[in-house]
Amino acid sequence: MPRGPIVVELFTSQGCSSCPPADRLLAQLADDGRVAPLSFHVDYWDELGWVDPYAKPAWTQRQRVYAKALGDDRVYTPELVVGGKTGMVGSNKSQVTSAIGRAEPPALLAATSVWKDGKFEVTTTAPEGADVWIAIYEQKAANKVPRGENAGETLESTHVVRMLERVAVAGKRGSLSLAVDPTWKNVGALAFAQRADRTIVASVVLR
Repeated sequence: MPRGPIVVELFTSQGCSSCPPADRLLAQLADDGRVAPLSFHVDYWDELGWVDPYAKPAWTQRQRVYAKALGDDRVYTPELVVGGKTGMVGSNKSQVTSAIGRAEPPALLAATSVWKDGKFEVTTTAPEGADVWIAIYEQKAANKVPRGENAGETLESTHVVRMLERVAVAGKRGSLSLAVDPTWKNVGALAFAQRADRTIVASVVLR
């Protein structure tokens, strides 16, 4: 059976001094064809001196949902979640590598997509028991941080999620058209099917 990439989600922040090593590790994982990395910048560090330009409350909420599913009593950065099932410190290379090695690759999600006139259009059918989501991301992003724990550093990020939208509910066919901000550079897309228990059961990188 064809397999999709293992979805690896990093919850990070430019306001966190412990996060740059995890960001660099995610960049290394992006070179592994078995893995589809996503970087979600959370906003709970923003009040401490630097507002992360990629942070959204929705990404913080996504991490809180994972915390509940994984039995954690807190959220933290950097946290990396493999396949929606296993969470760990995102800068711990040996633990991250081991978790990816143990993870069962999800099924390959069947989806069609097109980039046209500044819009991204996708159509897919969700498997039973799992909704399909589409993540639109910038493959590379870099900026200088003038304040906060990383003051003076120029930070680079990989596969920075800019949009996350549901395409289809479980067992149903769905289509979605999204306007892509023209200021975003080197944009990519990942579609994945995720169950209510947060397990990711299918995925596909959309070119």
